[in-house]
Amino acid sequence: MESTKKLSVKDLATIGIFSAIMIVVFIAFSMVTGASLFFNMIFNAVFTALILGPFFVYMAMKVGKPGVALIYNILQAVLATLFMGPFMFPWFLGGGILAELSMIGTDSYRNVKRITIAWIITSLTRAAHGMIEIWFFKDAFLKTGVSSEQVQIQTQYYTDEKWVLISLALTAVAAVLGCYLGNKMTEKHFKKIGILQ
Repeated sequence: MESTKKLSVKDLATIGIFSAIMIVVFIAFSMVTGASLFFNMIFNAVFTALILGPFFVYMAMKVGKPGVALIYNILQAVLATLFMGPFMFPWFLGGGILAELSMIGTDSYRNVKRITIAWIITSLTRAAHGMIEIWFFKDAFLKTGVSSEQVQIQTQYYTDEKWVLISLALTAVAAVLGCYLGNKMTEKHFKKIGILQ
């Protein structure tokens, strides 16, 4: 039974390696697109959900045990704390807990539909973090030294229901597509050669 399985050192190393790769890809992509604040606010999470989806699917299926979604999101929480401040840690941790709760059940980490749900939650947590900064932690956000221009632009778009819905909806769709592509790749390449069961 999956529920009785414990993460081994090898499993933790796999999660750590893939999480590190995903973080590096995310940072690189954000740097390339960083010139456009509008793109980063509305579409960064969309493309991130698509690009990193296949990595998440492979990592989840490779480990195949509870804890993958939670640990990945905790690492995201640590990253958010370093770059944005400790006020964001509970947000990413909460997303990680919800993502992990969505995986409760036998062999859920072998089920691409369940993995996709966890990735949607994870991706929406990332997509909404900028909104949370404005909605609930604006004072703390300002103290991080962010420019007043950025705060003004974030406030403009993140208090507009249209842009909030567009960003979150497209992120969810991209997360589904990313997991679909990831599952196709694992089925075509990794499972056939025996890397994944």
